[in-house]
Amino acid sequence: MNRAEISRSTKESSKEWIEKFPKVAAMERDPRGLPIPANVSRDSKNGKPIFAITNPIQEIELFCSQKCAVTGTLLNVEDVWFITTPDLAFVPFGLLLDAPMCGEAKDFTLRVCPYFGVRNYDRLSDTQAKGMAPKLSDASSGKRYETPAEFVAVKVTGFQGEPTAEGMRYLPSRHYASIEFWEERNCLRVIDGQGVRAEIDQGLEKASTICPPAQWPSWATMS
Repeated sequence: MNRAEISRSTKESSKEWIEKFPKVAAMERDPRGLPIPANVSRDSKNGKPIFAITNPIQEIELFCSQKCAVTGTLLNVEDVWFITTPDLAFVPFGLLLDAPMCGEAKDFTLRVCPYFGVRNYDRLSDTQAKGMAPKLSDASSGKRYETPAEFVAVKVTGFQGEPTAEGMRYLPSRHYASIEFWEERNCLRVIDGQGVRAEIDQGLEKASTICPPAQWPSWATMS
């Protein structure tokens, strides 16, 4: 898909799903009608949202206020989700890069955002991000990023966060309440109950073949 096709597909998906999620429907929208996530960067001259780049300062403020990174609404402790990839979710366990969000935001984002839903979607390179928002993006290296083939949404029972030079890093509780596997805007598999424990153990077993547990960072230890 080219950029025009991706833009059209995103707009159509948003129109299809937005009214099904009240918190998302209440968000500010851009001229195309797309909801503007609470943590995105904006052009310093015209205030236009830059969807591909998060604002680290805004993200920290949302985290400290216990608010959803997408809708900006208060998080319910029983409805906190992270979207990540299998390697970050399970190997080794628990270091997540993207901010926490509510269940509505999770469902809408995975069905609409092109990064999560379009195969081989080509994200901005470091160079492009630096040019669009030099004060908010990392040092430019020219590296490009393509969308992973599969994403995992995990519902957590608690988490911590810490700011780093590369942005916020989130440390979830060592037991997920629910796990969802997504591919191209479709939820393929949901794991609840005892299956969660088995999925985590399987991931940790794989991690142990890559790096001895004794060498894992402290956040990778089960509690």
